Amino acid sequence: MIGGLERELGTPLHHQLSTVLRSAIASGRYGPGDQIPGELTLMQMYDVSRATVRRALLTLESEKLVERRPGRGTRVLRNLPIGMALSMDEHVRGIERAAEHTAVDVLEYVRVPAPYEVAKALQLDDLTEVLKITRVRRRNDQPLRHLTNYLEPSVGDLLRADDLHDHTLVELLRRAGRVVHRAVDEVGATVADAPVAAALRVRVGDPLLQMARVMFDAGGAPLAYQWTLVSPDRFRMRVVISGADDAAVSPVADYSTFAPLTEPHP
Repeated sequence: MIGGLERELGTPLHHQLSTVLRSAIASGRYGPGDQIPGELTLMQMYDVSRATVRRALLTLESEKLVERRPGRGTRVLRNLPIGMALSMDEHVRGIERAAEHTAVDVLEYVRVPAPYEVAKALQLDDLTEVLKITRVRRRNDQPLRHLTNYLEPSVGDLLRADDLHDHTLVELLRRAGRVVHRAVDEVGATVADAPVAAALRVRVGDPLLQMARVMFDAGGAPLAYQWTLVSPDRFRMRVVISGADDAAVSPVADYSTFAPLTEPHP
């Protein structure tokens, strides 16, 4: 068992589970045509009964998000109309400042078929193989952010897993000659599923900020898609906006910074 749903919330477990699965569909983790985990797997992941799992799946089926097929599992029919998944990470200099005081654990470094939303964001054909990197950035023993990056195939070929422990992704891209010139972010909210809850040491169903970033080079070609999950009590955001004639401020480098809190922000 990776983690259970929160039994003290007063919210029915089947409702909590359907919320977690709906969020995974909205984020693009499960795209159209993907199979979501089977009943037994969901029972083990969230420590619930088969009846709870079936009620959660029936809810999603009634919303026409999934199709349940006897003996063949549950298939996602469509994404929720929220654009891409969400991300909240520093702009370049903010990333580098934060990296000076934090460490990174690399949880995953694999090549996978691009999920639907990732392929769309990176302008790739469906199921094109991309490099997937999952990391947790922490301060001492306190996890701060859960980051999942998907890199365009030619970009992924330029990286080595060992380098990610000591350098930011943006820095490694710059060293490889692929400079991030522009980034587009979307920010929203979600709840923690079991794997993310374990990595961030929060409870399944706890609220998280979720942020998606697509990074582009100077020619407008997408380089990477980044999905970041953050517990809201561990971060604050400071935004500095300068006039267009202020050459000292770069839209990518200094537009905003995200600083980890030493104590929960009131």
